[in-house]
Amino acid sequence: MRKSSVCVPLIYIQDEPHLVLIRRSRKLRRHPGQISFPGGFVEQGETDLEAALRELQEEIGVSSECTEVLGVLPCQMVALTKTQITPFLILLKCNEFRLNHGEVEEIYFVSIDALRDTPCETIEMPNGVQTCRYRLPGLIIWGATAKIITCFLQDYLKEEAQ
Repeated sequence: MRKSSVCVPLIYIQDEPHLVLIRRSRKLRRHPGQISFPGGFVEQGETDLEAALRELQEEIGVSSECTEVLGVLPCQMVALTKTQITPFLILLKCNEFRLNHGEVEEIYFVSIDALRDTPCETIEMPNGVQTCRYRLPGLIIWGATAKIITCFLQDYLKEEAQ
């Protein structure tokens, strides 16, 4: 089974927490045009975290000096593509982005309040597998990305309640 890592970038905009999402280039072979977190496959000789931070820099131009690793989200999962995904919650301390347009079409800053107020609807894929999706204005987030957001929100709300 292949391993991949994603950054779940958290940024504060006017003191409000937002998650950073990207739209993958429609020219890519894998998951073209889908909304996702920056991330990719773990290469030989690197750790899961190193892979996540490398992909963050490659895809949206954020260097590790502009990040603070807050931890691993408690929701490692196996995607439909039989890939194990490890999500790292990363605080972004800089707000300058340089998109790699070969991989990324757009960047989105989605408020945590908007995500918290939007249910993740259960949907059934053509192959019968169930997943969920968030419908936001101009944005549909589904599959592994939606599941990671749900995991993040559960963890975030638990922390907020304490």
